[in-house]
Order: sequence, then C-alpha cells, then structure tokens
Amino acid sequence: MKEMGAFVYGRRCAMTATESATRNGRSHIDLTPDEFERRLAAHGHSADEIHHLWDELAAMEPGAPAPARLLGLGPIIAVYLGLLLVVAASVSLLAIYWEGLGAWGVLALALAYLAAYLVASEVLRRRDLKEPADVLEAVAVAWVGVATYAVQELTGIWPEHASKADSIHRGFTTIAVVGIAAAVLLMALRFDPLLLVPIALGGAVLAVDLAELVFGKPIDDLTGGQAALFVLPFGLAWLAAGLWLDVTRRRATATWVHWCGLALTGAAVIAMVPKTVPGFAVIGVLGALALFFSAFVRHWSFTVIGGLGVLMATMSAMGLLGGIAPLVLVVVGIALIFVGLRWSRWRETIRTGVLARMPGAARNFVTRLAP
Repeated sequence: MKEMGAFVYGRRCAMTATESATRNGRSHIDLTPDEFERRLAAHGHSADEIHHLWDELAAMEPGAPAPARLLGLGPIIAVYLGLLLVVAASVSLLAIYWEGLGAWGVLALALAYLAAYLVASEVLRRRDLKEPADVLEAVAVAWVGVATYAVQELTGIWPEHASKADSIHRGFTTIAVVGIAAAVLLMALRFDPLLLVPIALGGAVLAVDLAELVFGKPIDDLTGGQAALFVLPFGLAWLAAGLWLDVTRRRATATWVHWCGLALTGAAVIAMVPKTVPGFAVIGVLGALALFFSAFVRHWSFTVIGGLGVLMATMSAMGLLGGIAPLVLVVVGIALIFVGLRWSRWRETIRTGVLARMPGAARNFVTRLAP
C-alpha cells in the first residue's frame, strides 16, 4: 500500500508539474533522479519505493532510455556478502601460500587478481549492475597495494628486518601513496564513489606519518592521542566535504564521503579520549550528537554511527561501572529501542523546531542539505 501511495503521489506531482509546464509554454520539465529522491524521501518513502517509482515513470515517457538496474536492499546485501566471501577467499589464498610464492609469486598473483577484478567490474557494469561493479573496482586498489609491496621487496626498498616504525616510513607510506594515485587514476577514467574509501585510508596512513614527523618519534613511541592528532582534522575535513556535496546536489557521492569522514573521525576520537568513564561518556555524547545531526543531513550513516557510538561507550564502560553496569546497560538498551521506534516521528519535529530558531543563512544551508 505504501508503494502504491508513493506511485500515486509521484504521478500526481508529475501531472501537476506537467500541467504547470504546459501553461508556461513547455511540454515537459527536467527532473534529476537525485531531486526526485529527495522530494519523495521528505515524505517518508523508502529508497526502494522511490527507485521503483522512478523506473515506472521513466518507462512511461516516449523515447526514454532504459533505466539503470537498481538492486533492492535484500538483493544488494546478498551481493555484498557474496563479494565479501570472494575477496576473503582471494586474500586467504595469498596468505596461505605467501611464504612459498616469494616476492615474484606475490607480484604475479596480485597483478592477476587486479586484472580479474577490473575485468569482472567492467562486465557487471555493462550488465547495468553498478553496485557490485563499484565494489570490485574499489577492492582492485588493494591489489595495487599488494603489488607495490612485492615491487619494494624485489628492489630491496622494503625494510626486511626493520622495526614497525621504519616500515611505516619506508614501506606503508609508499603503498599509501601508490594506492591513492591508483584510485585517483581510476576515478579519472570513470567516476566511482567507492574509490573514495581507499583514498581516505591512504590519507589516514599519511596523517599518522605526519604525526611521527611533527613529534619526532616513531609510531611505537607515540600515544594514541598523538598518533590520531592529524587523523581527526582529516576526518572532519571529509565530513565538511560531504556537506558541501550535499548542498551541491551530489548526494550519492556525499554518502560515501560521509562514511569515510565518520569512520576516520570516530577512530581518532576513540584513540584520543582516555579509557575512563568520563572518556567513554564523551564517546557516548558524540554518538548522540551524530544521531541528532542525522535529522538534518538525512544520511543513515550518521544514524548508524551515532547509535554505535552510544552502544560502544556503554559496553566499554561496563568494566569500570562495577555492580551497576547491568542496570546501566538495560537502561541504555531500552532507550535505544525507544529512540529507534520513535525516531522517524521525532526527526521531523526536531528538524522543524531547530530550523525555526536558525538565522536565515543557516536555515537556507540546512534546507539545501536535505529539503
């Protein structure tokens, strides 16, 4: 019934827009899929409903190109799990025979996997299966990193008997730079938002390297706060970039930028705060703020990370709370269930109330994030 309601609402919007356009001397209007999705999502419709409705409306227009195949939530989860198993099998095969292969064998196998993943990605893309194709293309960058290690091993650059700190400077940094370059090259050839993930990971390695240079210590001698000092602003920069992409109507790309930013920022915060009850309380408060902020950004990544932050803080503090730990855990668990059941209703109330109190410029910015 809800999908039928979405279709009726969409048809009514299309008919109203068409009538308005006809009165203005135009026979049709141009509407991007992103704009269509934002408008229907604001009325509470799910992504699957919106995609199905867009496909039907696109098929109604004479001469319209065939819509791209978009997998539903269930199928895409199954596909991602299958891809995860394939990648795990590839990595396991390499790990099992690592010593026997030697540097030349590792290089040959890495290049073979790299070519296979890129070819499989292209085949899936030509069959209009964009989501799994993007995943394989992003994973291919990891094999570039393995090949880079093998080349360093063959040329004597990799520090065979060096300490972990030397390996970071002389080995992993090179892998990070080459991986970032490979991801950027693939994005230049064909844009894939998932390629932002290896770029973010490589940037995090370089941020830790920068901390070593600034403090003049190897990574083994750095505290968690010192090692994460430059990762935190790097993660916040990704979040700011995600907001800018939202405002400029590139929501699909913004989703992965937000995931990268949230992961880097969360890891940095966890590394920097003291592992005490007040420290875990800070993680919980930041998780609650991420959950609150999801009412304005409307990316479920903020909702997931926010909930995980609260849960992680509670679970981590259990050993420090003594006998009241089970009671606190029950209270937090019930609170999360209650928020989960009520969030869809509260989200709009929170959003409306906060927007009404914002200055005009700020209100306009937030509205452009998710109208």
